[in-house]
Amino acid sequence: MLGAAILALSASAFASRQTQTARIASACSVGSGEGYGYTYLTELLVKRTSCSTGKSLVRHKGKLHGWHCNKKVLQRDSIQYDARMSCKRGGRRVTYIYTQNT
Repeated sequence: MLGAAILALSASAFASRQTQTARIASACSVGSGEGYGYTYLTELLVKRTSCSTGKSLVRHKGKLHGWHCNKKVLQRDSIQYDARMSCKRGGRRVTYIYTQNT
């Protein structure tokens, strides 16, 4: 009986953490995806920071003081490539996916 109560409490705590994490991480609207310095910006996700900070980081192509970014090319052909840029600064995270014509 005590084990079931502890298990129920653990499940409740886990669900609460997931809800808090969901509130912290969010997707930002990018409109048409044009005008950010890439051919198309298709996705922008931020965690523990604002969408405006994420958009600023995108416009500066991941080169803002204090931020460290890694680029991974997801798909490439002779005309364009898709890439994901993952940036961090302490506990803050910004991830964006874009398409760039070559």
